[in-house]
Amino acid sequence: MTSDDDLDLLDAYSRAVIGTLEHTRAGVVSLQVLPRKGQRRGGGGGSGFLITPDGYLLTNAHVVEGGGEVQVLLDDGVQQNARVVGVDVDTDLALLHMCSPRVLPHLELGDSSNLRVGQVAIAIGNPHGLGHTVTTGVISALGRSLRSRSGRSIDSVIQTDASLNPGNSGGPLLDTRSRVIGVNTAIIAGAQALCFAVPSDTARWVVSEVLQHGRVRRAWLGIAAHTVPLARRVARHHGLATQSVVAVAEVMPDGPASRAGMRAGDRIARVDDTEVGDVDMLHRLLGRERIGRPTRLEFLRGVQKTAVNLVPEPRQ
Repeated sequence: MTSDDDLDLLDAYSRAVIGTLEHTRAGVVSLQVLPRKGQRRGGGGGSGFLITPDGYLLTNAHVVEGGGEVQVLLDDGVQQNARVVGVDVDTDLALLHMCSPRVLPHLELGDSSNLRVGQVAIAIGNPHGLGHTVTTGVISALGRSLRSRSGRSIDSVIQTDASLNPGNSGGPLLDTRSRVIGVNTAIIAGAQALCFAVPSDTARWVVSEVLQHGRVRRAWLGIAAHTVPLARRVARHHGLATQSVVAVAEVMPDGPASRAGMRAGDRIARVDDTEVGDVDMLHRLLGRERIGRPTRLEFLRGVQKTAVNLVPEPRQ
């Protein structure tokens, strides 16, 4: 038998979810991506949400990837075209813009750095073409890593058990104060309630980069690399705590690494004072703040440890 206290808790929870949906649903949109001209296949659909009153909206990169014209269906049934302003495959985010003669309802990007495991999470999207479907759950974990389609690791990903389905991609993950805490991006096939969202702080950074530079800038060394194990005796000999390093498979002609004299087969162990144990860590260290900044790389060439100074460039 349900107690009065249980009913009060259920009512409070229900009111929070209902209130969030009422405050945000007008800013959540359905996207239909048409095939490119001359293509019989391609295109698709997904979800998105407006982030400014003048028509900028966020969705996933994979929703618009390879497609042509993007049609946006608003909550009031109005349909308009949108153009892709910029895409960042490395975070699976895309910024679009739709022109509108009126001020559009939009959502507020919250602060994902203050999230707590167990916090209520509310997802709104367009699964299977069923507009404005809402699911709820909690934040199951924080700080997850998720592999993007480019092969790069997306860091600080939010894991939630709020059910996501095909078509939810690009929709908002919200807290009970109607703030966007993440952009729904992935479901692991075959897993029970294992869903992920790119944090709102990452989304805010991507939007800023795209609006200022037309793309997300990241530092580039001009190498192709992979993670390899490091023998314990070699690590001890060179004073390294890591059990693996980053092996250079290819050095691009006339890139920063090439000009500094690096070769295929070199094994990167440190960037400035930070040990580098894998490719994902190297990617994290090569953020936009290193573009144009002198950087010291320590690496093993054969059994010898050596170092070079180079200046990373913006990745094209």
